Amino acid sequence: MQELEARHESEIKSLQAEIKRLRKEKPPATTVAERRPPAPEPPPSPILPEGLPAPATPAKVLMTYDRGYHFGFSDATGENTVELFGRLQVDTGGYTGYNPAPETLDRKGLSDGIDLRRARIGVIGTFQSDWHYAFVYDLGNSSDSSNINNALASANSSTSPTTSNTFLSGVENAFITYNGFYSHGQQFPVAFDFGIMDVPWTMEEATSSNDIMFMERSSSQVVATLFGGGDFRSAIDVRSNNDRYWLGAFLTGPNSGDLHTAGASCNTGTTAITAGTPCVTSAQMTGNGPQLAFLTRGAYQVIAQKDATFHVGFNYANLFAPSVGANLQAISLSDRPEFRVDPTSFLATGNIPARGGQVFGAEVAGTYKNFFAQGEYYHYTIDTRAAVPTAPGNLQGGVPGPTLNFDGGYLQASYSIGGVRHYDPTRGAYTGVIPEAPLVWGSSGWGALELATRFTVVNLNSRFLTTAVLGPAYSAPGVFTGGTTTYGGGKETSYGFGLNWYPNLNMKFMLDYEHVVVDNPQFFGGPNYRGAVIDWVGARTQLVF
Repeated sequence: MQELEARHESEIKSLQAEIKRLRKEKPPATTVAERRPPAPEPPPSPILPEGLPAPATPAKVLMTYDRGYHFGFSDATGENTVELFGRLQVDTGGYTGYNPAPETLDRKGLSDGIDLRRARIGVIGTFQSDWHYAFVYDLGNSSDSSNINNALASANSSTSPTTSNTFLSGVENAFITYNGFYSHGQQFPVAFDFGIMDVPWTMEEATSSNDIMFMERSSSQVVATLFGGGDFRSAIDVRSNNDRYWLGAFLTGPNSGDLHTAGASCNTGTTAITAGTPCVTSAQMTGNGPQLAFLTRGAYQVIAQKDATFHVGFNYANLFAPSVGANLQAISLSDRPEFRVDPTSFLATGNIPARGGQVFGAEVAGTYKNFFAQGEYYHYTIDTRAAVPTAPGNLQGGVPGPTLNFDGGYLQASYSIGGVRHYDPTRGAYTGVIPEAPLVWGSSGWGALELATRFTVVNLNSRFLTTAVLGPAYSAPGVFTGGTTTYGGGKETSYGFGLNWYPNLNMKFMLDYEHVVVDNPQFFGGPNYRGAVIDWVGARTQLVF
């Protein structure tokens, strides 16, 4: 018995000694990755229906890029990523009705055909979590808005005054974003962008071209972006948003493809200063630099419920340093009839000698279940130059001329089946229709359909648009070049209808019809011939990733 107790006591002492030894030893070393707390689950996307996986872009990122599925990779931490970005939009269509006859339009008809509207490829991603970048090149052959400064377009354009210089391939996005303030949980999230970008100014521009209701944005919105907005635009900005508000301020410069010869305009000392005249001496040089503008936009979701939303906002632009082409301080407003297969612009003011210009805009939108409506109004003003003086030292005069006032706006609405549009707080705008049951072989899903309609009006006519008022520097388009017509840039009214099919998040098929009424006697033979009527039908195939 005593031997058994002695053996048990010996075993207990041995176990106690082992425990003491283990306590003295240090715990095994762990790697940094093992010590890092597990990554939290990504928050649900604010724009996807419940049950669908979140997009590749982190929900916390304040980026001006699209939702959707991208192909890419990241490091083990997920803080450094590279993702492929692509957008292909192929348009086809034609003009089913056109009056007057083609010969009245500078002996040129309207061409049917196929247009590679957008063909963009690039990379987007993040590094160190707080920094984001995008580089996107567009191989398409027409720009989102008229860009008569584009070097390639100027070289390839015809001599017809009605042909728009808008064939544009080049860098569409090349910018860096810093939003570390937002990433680290500040109460007032702020992001900064700088580079070449699609400036999210106006609600329709903040809506991705993947998601717009019709093949083209409204002409009234395109005219507004000529005051320093749109894409292919050099800019620096500061933005902030949460689920309800969106605020942004932008300082913008020329487009990425603009000519870089502005800034060396010459004053020869004569009564009429010819733009682009070679400088002989430094005393003849005047300072006409690149186009510069300040833009701001604010928006707020007044109602944000599951089945109903209501959105209001404002836009303001101040083009304080206008520039058109080489050495011409002017503003030119123009657009095509909301279709890009033929490059003809019916709205066209010509080059208006200007000291600056402004846009005042208001936006409103809302949803109720499957119904969506959106509208914007713009008031455009141009502070002109006039009366070229005999004294040297003034670029194209310098004497203030009359202020020109124009107006434009649109209203569009849609009803969708199989999906709805969602508010995207990172843009302050709405997405396209997101199908609830994407088309998948062997399943009951077929995507979503959207029936759409739109009304647009733009009036660029003014009794002051004459060479008698603005002087010889004003170059009116069409047959009235050098004349004293009091009609100006024209008035365009459009009535559109569309059908869109969204088989999944990455594809879209569009079919549009528009009836366009143009009132521009400068193109159509004088004051006794007041306009034209145009009917067109177009279709688009879209693939994005």
